[in-house]
Amino acid sequence: MLSIGCLRENNDDDFRVSLSPETSKKLIKKNIKVFVQENCGLKSGFNNKDYENVGVKILKSSESVIENSDIIISVNPLDIEYEKISKNTKSKIFIGNFNFNNSIPDSRFTFLALERIPRIARAQSMDILSSQASIAGYQSSLLAANHLKKYFPMLITAAGTISPAKILVIGAGVAGLQAIATCNRLGARVTGFDIRESTKEQVESVGGKFLELNYEYDDSDKQGYAKEQSLDKQEKQNEMLSKYIQSSDCVITTASIPGKKAPLIITKKNVENMNFGSVIIDLAGESGGNCEIGDYGEVTNFSGVIIDKPKNITNLVSEHSSLVFSRNVEAYLNLIIDENKINLDPNDEIIKSTNLNLEAKIE
Repeated sequence: MLSIGCLRENNDDDFRVSLSPETSKKLIKKNIKVFVQENCGLKSGFNNKDYENVGVKILKSSESVIENSDIIISVNPLDIEYEKISKNTKSKIFIGNFNFNNSIPDSRFTFLALERIPRIARAQSMDILSSQASIAGYQSSLLAANHLKKYFPMLITAAGTISPAKILVIGAGVAGLQAIATCNRLGARVTGFDIRESTKEQVESVGGKFLELNYEYDDSDKQGYAKEQSLDKQEKQNEMLSKYIQSSDCVITTASIPGKKAPLIITKKNVENMNFGSVIIDLAGESGGNCEIGDYGEVTNFSGVIIDKPKNITNLVSEHSSLVFSRNVEAYLNLIIDENKINLDPNDEIIKSTNLNLEAKIE
């Protein structure tokens, strides 16, 4: 009988778990054994009883989970001494968000990297980057509302009318669109901008006004991500964006390029020219940040402007971020498991993209 194991994350700063009780129950109904490491879901709101109630077996150590499982799942790269796994063990599969950069730690095992899920229609249910980005966009709006010393919506009160907050969201990918939609639901006046002019309809569909600048746009690449802009174009873009940045109560930036440094969008000069009490939420902090001021994981007050570059923003709703991650994992498992057998078809576009062993170097 096929067995799947879920490890407790060894990154103390990440509250997520890769397998929820809900997904575990579905796997068990398919005659798959499920093991989870003790207390793996506590930070996500799932206790050991929640797993045991659906038929999961709780194991105390990561070593025992690995030993008993054919497939081992995690959210983050694993801090494992692979060479200490029994030399007779040759056929385990590790699934997670690895960022190994075309290298694998042990040639005996197969590594399937979920961050490499291609952006195609049939892979949408497996796309961990999109599901987590949506949560980040939602939470960025709530952070903005908490930092800003103003109401988001327009209010008509006995003391007079309160104007709505002016929000600019830069980057109309999954996170940006969710930020626009959430700010709109909170009653703010939201404008969205992206170098991909093709996103205009999407911005407007979630309640934002698309900011059109009079310069040559570069569209998305083949996978739908924004192309990297030349320095000249970045400078031209910033010059044209400056007045909109400086007149906004809050700017939420989500612009990133997979595997590369985030583009600089908000300069020190922009921040200095913003109104006192304005807010910047920079979701690209991990890859360098879209704002020149501030450090990843810190909240900075610069000339009266609050710059928040949140770290592990999905922790703020760790139960739901774990739930959707687990559903992504479930969809991927449905692809590679057929009648209780693993089938890693190298001709399948999704498997070919995620299987690090196909072109990997050994560390």
